[in-house]
Amino acid sequence: MKKISKDALRRMLMQLVGWHMLPGGVDNMLVDTVYKQVTSGTWGNGNPKRLFKADGYYCVQYQNGMWWHYDLINKLWF
Repeated sequence: MKKISKDALRRMLMQLVGWHMLPGGVDNMLVDTVYKQVTSGTWGNGNPKRLFKADGYYCVQYQNGMWWHYDLINKLWF
């Protein structure tokens, strides 16, 4: 992913299937955490393609098929 602003990332995430499941306030936490990940080093997974829940966490799948769990409280991913 090329350098991206947080607003551009939000717009990208809002277009995904699954965005509607995020309660108010959680959407901001998800954007903050995903932005922290994609801007912290070299990002090679591509653009977000799908949002879903797994194992009690919100998850994002990317263009290359890789997906990450996001711990929104601690702003971590795994």
